[in-house]
Amino acid sequence: MRKFLSIIMVVMAFMLSATAQDRSITGRVTDEKGAPIQGVSVTPSDGKAGTLTDANGNFRISVSRTTKTLDFSSVGLKTTGVTIGSQTTINLSLATVDKILEDVVMTGYTTKKRTEFTGSSSKVGAKKFEQVPLASLEQMLQGQAPGIYIASGSGQPGSTARVNIRGVGSFGSVDPLYVLDGIPIENATFQTLNPNDFESIDILKDAASAGMYGSRGSNGVIVITSKKGKAGKTLISYRGQTGFSEAPAPLNLDLMNTAQRLAYEEKVLGGAAGILSSTALSGYPGWDYSPNNPRYLTLSPAQKAAEAISLDSIRQIDTDWPGLFFRRGNFTQHEVNASGGGQGVTFFTSLAYYNQDGILQRSNLERYTFRTNLDFKTSKLSISVRANAGFSKFNNIESEAGIALANPIAAAFLELPYRKPFLANGKVAVGTGNTGANAYDRANTTTSLVNQFKGGLGITAQYDIWGGISFRTVNGVDWRNNNTSRFIDPNSYAGTLQLIPTGGTVGQGLYNEGNGENLQLISTTGLVFTRTFNSKHAVNAYALMESIRNRNRSNSFTGYGINPRLLNTPAGITAGSAANNLIPLVSGGRTLNGIFSLFAFADYTYDKRITISGGVRRDVPSQLPKKNRVNVYWTGGATWNIGSEKFMKSQNVFQDLRLRASYGETANILGLGANFGYISTYGSSNTAYGTAIVPSSPGNEDYKLETQLVSNFGLEFGLWHNRIRFIGDYFRKDSKELFVNQEITRTTGFTSLRTNVGQIRNTGFEFDVKVDAVKSKEVLVTIGVNGAPLKNRITSLGQITELAAGTGISRVGLPFGTHYTVGYLGIDPQSGLPVYEDINGNPTTVYSAANSRATYGTYLPTFTGGASLEVSWKGFAITALIYTAQGVKRFNNESFFYETTNSNIAFNKRVEMINTWTKPGDITDYQRVSSVRQFSSKDIRDASFVRFRNLTAGYTFTPKNNKYLRSVRVWGQGVNLYTWTKWTGFDPEESNNIATYEFPNPRTYTLGVDVNF
Repeated sequence: MRKFLSIIMVVMAFMLSATAQDRSITGRVTDEKGAPIQGVSVTPSDGKAGTLTDANGNFRISVSRTTKTLDFSSVGLKTTGVTIGSQTTINLSLATVDKILEDVVMTGYTTKKRTEFTGSSSKVGAKKFEQVPLASLEQMLQGQAPGIYIASGSGQPGSTARVNIRGVGSFGSVDPLYVLDGIPIENATFQTLNPNDFESIDILKDAASAGMYGSRGSNGVIVITSKKGKAGKTLISYRGQTGFSEAPAPLNLDLMNTAQRLAYEEKVLGGAAGILSSTALSGYPGWDYSPNNPRYLTLSPAQKAAEAISLDSIRQIDTDWPGLFFRRGNFTQHEVNASGGGQGVTFFTSLAYYNQDGILQRSNLERYTFRTNLDFKTSKLSISVRANAGFSKFNNIESEAGIALANPIAAAFLELPYRKPFLANGKVAVGTGNTGANAYDRANTTTSLVNQFKGGLGITAQYDIWGGISFRTVNGVDWRNNNTSRFIDPNSYAGTLQLIPTGGTVGQGLYNEGNGENLQLISTTGLVFTRTFNSKHAVNAYALMESIRNRNRSNSFTGYGINPRLLNTPAGITAGSAANNLIPLVSGGRTLNGIFSLFAFADYTYDKRITISGGVRRDVPSQLPKKNRVNVYWTGGATWNIGSEKFMKSQNVFQDLRLRASYGETANILGLGANFGYISTYGSSNTAYGTAIVPSSPGNEDYKLETQLVSNFGLEFGLWHNRIRFIGDYFRKDSKELFVNQEITRTTGFTSLRTNVGQIRNTGFEFDVKVDAVKSKEVLVTIGVNGAPLKNRITSLGQITELAAGTGISRVGLPFGTHYTVGYLGIDPQSGLPVYEDINGNPTTVYSAANSRATYGTYLPTFTGGASLEVSWKGFAITALIYTAQGVKRFNNESFFYETTNSNIAFNKRVEMINTWTKPGDITDYQRVSSVRQFSSKDIRDASFVRFRNLTAGYTFTPKNNKYLRSVRVWGQGVNLYTWTKWTGFDPEESNNIATYEFPNPRTYTLGVDVNF
C-alpha cells in the first residue's frame, strides 16, 4: 500500500509539474499603421518550437514557465524581443527595418548590431534586388549603396560586371571578395545562382570590416546571406514573371540611309576633293553612276540609261541591318519555395527556372537552381546547413567587344544600307567584302556555348560550452565546372576560310571543346566568447583558425576538317596527319593554392554607448616565396553612440547620433596574378636549331603581397523622429607595394620584372540619406539619395615616373586609367587637314605619337550615386531607382569607324559626314577624305551618364478568412528605361577604357505575380 501511494504521489507531482511548466500566451501583431501582419514568427527564447501569426495578426503559443522572452520577427520588420513576465496577452507593433541606422551587419564571421559596429558598411535588403530581370547579382546592386562602382560592360544575359569598392587600389585585379553564408565563392558565377534566394547583402569597405579577411580584404568584401526558414506552419510561395527585352536606340548617333550614303559617295568620296576614280568603276554607285562623274561624259546614251536604271534600283534598297541581327528577347522566370519548421528545426528550400533571350540573335541564358537551408537549434547546440546546386547554359554571340567584323553589332552598323543580305534564291549573300551577310551567316552556322555546373555546401556548428564560451566551426565547399564548346560549320562561308594553325592552309570548319573546374575547400574553427557583465559591459571575442584550399584544372582540344555529315560533335573531326596537316590542338593545365590563417578579433561595448574593436590576422598564402609567406595584419576601431548619453535625453532634435573611426591594414592576394609568379619558369620554343627549352619567366624571390592602409571616419544620425536618416563616411586608402613592371638589363634575357614598388591613394566621401517625406497610417513616401565623390592618384611607380600602355598611361600624380594620346584642335578651313597639338599645346598639322599628352581624363568615374523613391498606399507600392556615374571619359573606337575618311570607306558613316571638307573655306569637324584619320583626343568622349535604372509598380491583396491563400501580389517593372548622356553610340556604361562594339544593356519590361499559400 505504501508503495502504491508513493507511486500515486510521484505521478501527481509530475502532472502538477508538467502543468506548471506550460502556459498559453496569446496576442496580436500589427504594423506601424495598425494593420495586422500575417506570418510573423513568434519564437520562445529557450529554443522551443514557435508559431506564426494568422491572417488577422493573431497568435497563440504554449511556453514553459521558465521562458523569459518571446522573439517576434519577419522579413522586412525589426526583430523585437518582449519580456513575458506575468503576461498572458501580448500585443505589439513591429517597425520596418528600412531604416539604415537600425540594421545588423553580417561580416561573414559575425553578426553585429549596427549601433555597436565600428566599421563602414552598406546593406542592401532582398526587396531591393529580388525579382529584377537580370541574371547577374552585381548589376542588381547598381545605385543601391554609396562607394561601390558597378559597370555593366555587357548586356549579354548572365555576363559579369566590373565592381570597384572605393576606387582602384592595384594595377592588377581589383575584384572584391564574395562570401556566401560564410563560404568564399567565385565572382564570375552568379549566372548560376538565384538572387531570389538571398536575404541581404552587406558591402564591407574599410579595415574594421573587410580587414577581418586579411590578405583577401583590400578590394572590399561583399557578404551575401541566404534566406532561412521560420518556426511555424509550412509556408509555400510561387513567384513568376514574364516579359521581353529590346535594344536601346543608339545615343546621339544617326547613320546614313541609302539616299544619304549615295549622296555622300557622290559629293564627298567622288569629286575634285574625293578619292574615287573618275575614269573607271570604283564599286561605289553614288559616284560611279553620277552625272557629275567625268566618266559619265564618255558613256553612250544607252549606257547612261542603263546606269540610271541601276542607280534607281539601288535607291529602292534600304536594308535594316540592325533589324536583321537584333530581336525582341523573351524573358521567363518561375520559382517555388517553401519554409517552416518546429521543435528547434527550420528550413527554407527553393527551386527556380530562369530563361532570358538576349537582344541579339543566338544570345541567351537558361538556368536551373535549387537551394535548401536547414537550421537546427537546441539550448546548447546550433547547426546550419546551406546547400545549393545550379546549371546554366550560356550562348554567346560572335567576337563580342571586338572590332572584328564577325561581331554582329559591328556588322549591323558598319554595313552599307544598299547592300542586300540575301540572294535571289534565298541564300545568304556571303562573299568577300559583304560585312553584314557574312556576319549573319556566322550567327547561324557557328556556336559558342558555356554549360556551367555549380554547387556549394556550407555547414556551421556552434556549441555553447560554458560562461559565454562557445566552440564554432564552419566547413564548406564551392565547386564549379565549365564545359565550353565552339563549332564552325564546314559548309559555311566562315568554315571554308578557317585556317589550320599547323599548316596555315584552309580547312573545313572546326570543333572545340574544353572543360574547366574549380574546387575550393574552407574550414574555419575556433572559440567564441560572448557575454555581458553587470548589464553594462558587453564583450564579443573570436579566436579562429582557417584553412583554404583552391584547385583549378582545365583541358581543351580543337579539331579540323569537320565531316559535313557529323556536325557539331567531336566525332566529325578528321584525324590529323603529316599529309593533311589537320593536326588537332590540345592544351590543359592544373594549379593549386592555399592559405592557412590564425586570427582573433574582439569588441567591447560599455553601457551601449562606446564600442572599441580590434583584430589581428596571420595569413600564410602558398603563392609567395617562403621568406615572405608569413603576413600579419591588424585593425582597430571605435564607435560612440552619442544619442545614448544622458546629456542627449533633454533634446528632441536627434533620435540617433553616432561617430565612428577605424584604421588598419589589409592586402590584395589577387594582385599576385599567378600562383607561382615568384618562380623562374621555362618553356619550349622553336629556334634555328630546333625546339629548345628556354626561360619564359624571370621569377622574383622578393615577391610580396600588395598591401593597403585604410582610415575611415563616419557619422550617423536620425532626425525628425528618425524620418531623416543619414550615414556619412570619409576615407583614405593608401595602397602600397603594388606590382609594376620595372626595366632590367637585357642580359637576363628579359626586359622587365614585376616588382612591388607602386603606390595608389584613394580618398573620398560617401553619404546615404533616406527621408520619409510623407508618413501616415495609409501613405508612406520615402526618398533616398546616395553618392560618393572619389579622388584617385598614383603616388609612386618605383624607379620610373610613368608607364605608357596603348592609349593609356600610368603616371605619378595622375589617376589610374588616364588616357594618353595626341590632342585634337579641329579642321583647318583652308586645307581641310586636321590640326593637332604638339607636346607644348601649340597647333600643328603634323601628327606624331611623340606629342601624346595625358590631359584627357580617365575612364574611372569621379562620382557615382543613386536616387530612389518608394511610395506605398494601402496595398499599392511603387519604387524607382536612378543611377549615375560622372567624370567618365572613354575612347570611342566605334565613332572612329563611323568617322574615318580615307580608310574603311566601305563602312557606313554617320549622317554628319555629308559635311566633310571638300573645298577651302568649309567650316566642319570632318577632315578631307584624302588625309589620314588618326586616333586623337577627338575620339575621347564624355561617357558620364544618368540612367533610369528601374521602375516597379504593384498591388498586394490579402484574402480574408482564406485557409489556403495568404496574399497575392501582382506587379510590373521596367529596367534601363532611359539614359541621359553625351555619349555617342549604344551604351556609355561599359567596363573598360575603350568602346569596341560591346553588347548593349537592353531595356526590359516584365509582369509578375507572387502567390503566398
